[in-house]
Amino acid sequence: MPPTRLCVASVQMACELGNVEGNLRRATQLIEEAASKGARLVLMPELMPGGYTLTERIWDMAEPFDGPTMRWLRGVCRRLDLYLGTTFVEAEGDDFYDTFVLVDPQGQVAGRVRKNPPASFEAYYFRAGNDPHWFDTPLGRIGVGICFENALYERYCELHAAGIDLYLRPFSGASFEAKFPIRQCDVDMLNAALRDGTAETARLMGIPVIMSNKVGRLITRLPAGFPSQDIEFPGFSAIADSDGTLIGQLGMAKEGVVVGSVTLDPERKQRRRVPQTFGRWNAQMPWWAFIWLLTQKLGQRSYARSTSRRTRAEAKSSIR
Repeated sequence: MPPTRLCVASVQMACELGNVEGNLRRATQLIEEAASKGARLVLMPELMPGGYTLTERIWDMAEPFDGPTMRWLRGVCRRLDLYLGTTFVEAEGDDFYDTFVLVDPQGQVAGRVRKNPPASFEAYYFRAGNDPHWFDTPLGRIGVGICFENALYERYCELHAAGIDLYLRPFSGASFEAKFPIRQCDVDMLNAALRDGTAETARLMGIPVIMSNKVGRLITRLPAGFPSQDIEFPGFSAIADSDGTLIGQLGMAKEGVVVGSVTLDPERKQRRRVPQTFGRWNAQMPWWAFIWLLTQKLGQRSYARSTSRRTRAEAKSSIR
């Protein structure tokens, strides 16, 4: 099978918490820009429609699967004749999920993936999904890693074994401040992972990788008495080709679109390698990374016991 060329785009934008209408309007403008440059597939950041917080306010942005975000996705895809993917807060029954969906040019769902596991404090507000993180489309087999999932060795191995042809990575990846236990070298390490991980993953897997992250300020309280956060989303949204070449990347604190043509080449994919493992991680992490796993476990227990979560999810599930 000969190599296939595909024009893709990554959108980088600031997402205002709670301003779904404004966020979707801004996203539409950026997607139209990408389409005007020839993009056939466009990736948006994680939780783009309602913004991001680590409080129960995130539940205010929840909607059933066929709610406003899906109607918007279907309409944009039909009008612009492209594939479009993002994640949103999905309410189903008495649960909330961080759900990624890719919609095709006919307005049909090409694939759905629920984040598993929710990252750190996110586990207080979302249930983990149990979907495969890949699905088949006319473009090929597409794999999805939602933000924190991309650091997990188990997720990489799943996508490696599935033989995916294209890797989508929507992020809400923030840049930390250098204060105990976070040192400046840790900040540099995590920023480098966001900045360089797209090209490095493409090189290892022999497939194109698209990463989309937010920019702007993240001010949020944390649950269970942990200190509040006032940090930044640094961006670094990027497209890398299947040989590891970085086709384009956006800088820090800048909204915009990066567009480029990638090569889906079976021969490059056959040379893919499994990366070195660092315990649960697929890359070296700061010594305090165990805190992410600890808060994830605490969050899962809190979520399971929460009666307000059940009541609010059931109410959101019934909205049309």
